[in-house]
Amino acid sequence: MLKYFLFTAVITCSLLTTAQTHVRDEPRHHNVFENKFIRILDVYLGPGDTTLYHLHNTPSVFVVFTNTNLGSQLIGKEPQKGANISGEVSYDSINTPRTHRVWNEDTSWFHVMDIELKNPKQKKNISVLLNPALKLLFNEQEVNGYNIELKAASNLQLPASAGGYLIISKSKTAIEFTINDVVQNRLIKPSHYIWVEAGNNFHIKNTDNQAANFALLQFK
Repeated sequence: MLKYFLFTAVITCSLLTTAQTHVRDEPRHHNVFENKFIRILDVYLGPGDTTLYHLHNTPSVFVVFTNTNLGSQLIGKEPQKGANISGEVSYDSINTPRTHRVWNEDTSWFHVMDIELKNPKQKKNISVLLNPALKLLFNEQEVNGYNIELKAASNLQLPASAGGYLIISKSKTAIEFTINDVVQNRLIKPSHYIWVEAGNNFHIKNTDNQAANFALLQFK
């Protein structure tokens, strides 16, 4: 009985130690960009691979780039299974800190972007952007989220924002974009992103021969 108790205690301590890994320190979550507003974690998980147990405790936006069957497990709870769909953009307040692990049950790689919102207490009253190319996905305390669909050769002008913008490509396309009169041309792929500082105007044009899709985050 004593041996069983000691074994259980060792396992429990091990799980609790592992659970202290913050999501930004989990090896498959790659910190590719960070400023005072956001931390972008680009996540790749190969077929059959499993993350460490890791802690989410910051409001986040998730952008999915692959169609993948996954399993997940909150620490101390039963495993759950589900499918992720490419192009999904979602906001999670994470009001209750969440410690879990995720594994890839599919035959191809899983790719998702976890954008942590580092300024949750800001409450600026900003207007929702209105444009036929924009679809409002969520209007939250820290951020507004939109889907952008730009037809071939079409363009979108965004006014200067008090908190800045993050534009994330969900498709492979060629674009021309202008930030405060500085013009750039770029071939972009899913998960490529553009950060637009607060106070800067932004213009984007789809120079490809097919429609392009983006996620747009407008910070408050």
